[in-house]
Amino acid sequence: MNVLKQPGGQVWAADAPNWANLDGKDHLKIGVTSASIAAGADRGMQWYLGQLYGVVGPGLIFAQHVFQGLKRDMLVRNDMKADEKKLAVSWPAPEDAKLVGGPQDGSLEFYPAPAQSVFVVYISPNEMIEQFPDVYGWAEHWTWVAENHDLAGAPIESESRYGNKLWSKG
Repeated sequence: MNVLKQPGGQVWAADAPNWANLDGKDHLKIGVTSASIAAGADRGMQWYLGQLYGVVGPGLIFAQHVFQGLKRDMLVRNDMKADEKKLAVSWPAPEDAKLVGGPQDGSLEFYPAPAQSVFVVYISPNEMIEQFPDVYGWAEHWTWVAENHDLAGAPIESESRYGNKLWSKG
């Protein structure tokens, strides 16, 4: 994870493959707000924070598949079709991570990845381009999901979970 200074403030960002084919970019920046990280710390979410720094941050660049649209209704602010804009990004991460210790002396503990699972990061498009011009999207949630036996690196039942496959690593 890198600190990214933007007109709207400081955010943490992970590099991801340029699945959007944006000209002049060899990778995309996926942001996580400092407020999200602070909220996770306040709630003692050791796995959430450990996975952020130990799996999402270093691993998102190795994404193998990107799916667009979640097959479940979702309302975000006044957008009745927010589910159609969400992305699910997956890859077979080699390990899991947990943050241990306090804010001043914290460190990551690594564990074997769950067997036959892929890591999935759910991303929303950046709708605050003026405040965060370098951020392509916002990582909102991440989790382990059983792997699809027919599509390596993808979540099980991806065709019934997500709208369409937007990109796969060539």
